[in-house]
Amino acid sequence: MFRAGVVLSLTALALGLSSGDLHVSLKAISSSVQSVDDIILTAVVSNPTKEDIRVIAKNNVLDGSATRSFALSKDDNSVLFTGVRSTLDLSEDSLYVTIPAGSSIAVNHTDLGPLYDFETSGTGTFNFAPVAVFQTGADAAPLQVKTDAVAVEVTHDVAKRELVPGTLERRLSTPTCADAGRLQILQDALANARSLAGGAATDILSHPNGVEYSTYFGGNTQSDIWFNLDRIAGDLSSSGTRQIHCTGDPASLCGAGSGTIAYTLVVTSGGAIVGSDIYVCEYFFSSISVNTGVCNNDYILTQSSRGGVLLHELSHATAGTSDIAYGCTACAALGAADKKNNADNYRCMGMDIYKDYNC
Repeated sequence: MFRAGVVLSLTALALGLSSGDLHVSLKAISSSVQSVDDIILTAVVSNPTKEDIRVIAKNNVLDGSATRSFALSKDDNSVLFTGVRSTLDLSEDSLYVTIPAGSSIAVNHTDLGPLYDFETSGTGTFNFAPVAVFQTGADAAPLQVKTDAVAVEVTHDVAKRELVPGTLERRLSTPTCADAGRLQILQDALANARSLAGGAATDILSHPNGVEYSTYFGGNTQSDIWFNLDRIAGDLSSSGTRQIHCTGDPASLCGAGSGTIAYTLVVTSGGAIVGSDIYVCEYFFSSISVNTGVCNNDYILTQSSRGGVLLHELSHATAGTSDIAYGCTACAALGAADKKNNADNYRCMGMDIYKDYNC
């Protein structure tokens, strides 16, 4: 089969931010607290330039919701994030915030207990490193702003909090929906996600130096990326457990105009992901296609494919990936470690390989 090279948008790269355009600072209200419930952090994002800057305010320190705003560690060991991981439609205005020229925006971060697995790490000093990756638009090149972490000691209560109490562990991926038509859409999308992941995993073995792998995962150990994709493709018990819901919104992220297409809630035990549930929003059914337009490079954006959306979410559920950047050009611009840890890189490689063999 003919395998086309990766064609990425140079225009998107030109629209990104530049070093020095934004500054980020972080402080803790108290450097020592008794309980994880008492942790309060304030992040300040400043724009020292002479022009207003409009950026995505999700999955970074501008987001005070249940998404990942900090990389947390204790004793140089990462602490598992147990909050919401999502697929977004970056054309939705509500996802953005404008930082006026010469001004700053401050965001308070509270109720962090359900978002990280403090219990497994035990009491002691936790280091909160701000997630300071910003995009100006769909597929725009991401800017990583360097800033210092803040230490907070938790002296007593680190007991596990559930983001959604009563979440159950389940075996494998099971679409669940009372509407027969939508159930079929979920089943078809899951089958497509598995196929996309399998095609990418197979390509890593057959073309270990392929341009697609180098673009989306260059600098990583190939067997690690293959393993992550193969678990999704095989839907093995080792990949954890989940249901994929067509209704329900326990994290309250699916409202009209929210920009959220789907999101994943994980179940953890002993510092590891042992299960998960995926919730798809109305947008998934009303506005997402079935791999149409892929041959015209429409796969670059998140809303190009239902199967691609579920592949993105399944990487959260099985490999614990984060949402660092969205869009295939933006994904290609990340460093090696972020490429491995970014959900949309897995979607992009799956879609790119699909294009190679079907267009």
